[in-house]
Amino acid sequence: MLKGHRKHVWIVLICAALFFSSATPAFAFGKGAKGPDVFAVQGMLKSLGYYSGPITGYYGNQTTEGVKAFQSKYGLPVTGNVDDQTLQSILWAYGNLKIPKKPSPPPTPTPAPEPEPAPEVPTPTPAPEAPSAPNLTAEEQQMLDLVNQARASAGLPPLAVDPALVKTARLKSQDMVDNNYFSHESPTYGSPFDMMNKFGISYNSAGENIACNQTVQAAHEALMNSPGHRANILSKDYTHIGIGIVNGGSCGKMFTQQFISK
Repeated sequence: MLKGHRKHVWIVLICAALFFSSATPAFAFGKGAKGPDVFAVQGMLKSLGYYSGPITGYYGNQTTEGVKAFQSKYGLPVTGNVDDQTLQSILWAYGNLKIPKKPSPPPTPTPAPEPEPAPEVPTPTPAPEAPSAPNLTAEEQQMLDLVNQARASAGLPPLAVDPALVKTARLKSQDMVDNNYFSHESPTYGSPFDMMNKFGISYNSAGENIACNQTVQAAHEALMNSPGHRANILSKDYTHIGIGIVNGGSCGKMFTQQFISK
């Protein structure tokens, strides 16, 4: 999305252990609960500013207070438990969370060039070879195919695979497994923008989807069923993608999709 000359990007997360279908039966969980549902709620509340504790997947006092603060802010019954209405409100608030990309510094003025001496006859050099495509794993290729199929159905061009983004996406997924967290803010690399900058990746706009699930198909369907994540996948601005899938985490696998436009 453009605002003047500044681009904004959606940063979104999903834990597919939470079910988004309207056909899901009513349920609630609260203090003492544990598992992927709690893990994802803690991650979303932390990004929304209602939870400051560690993301452990255990529903303790800090999680209860965070849920109460969210419920109070959004005019919901303040129970401290996550019922259907509270869950949908948290998903809606997180799906609408926007984080602006840090603006690039203004270019440094370049002085007028001095007259150059007569050029020497250059020695012909062979044209550089195009960089080879990264070796995606079978699961990463499956997710890439699903993403580009969804874009084709929407009349959009496919995303090209960026080798550097594949590297950072894999590192991010591995970092979430190794450090037992589920968030766009990495204790190792910082924000997705910080991470891309550290690895020398240039972009005009950028975004990230992360998922915690057992299979590629289930993760893709959950992302496409969430408006914010779907907006990243079907963005007209993005041109390149990196996908990293790592075994581990509370749901079985960690998925990272990183998007940029060049």
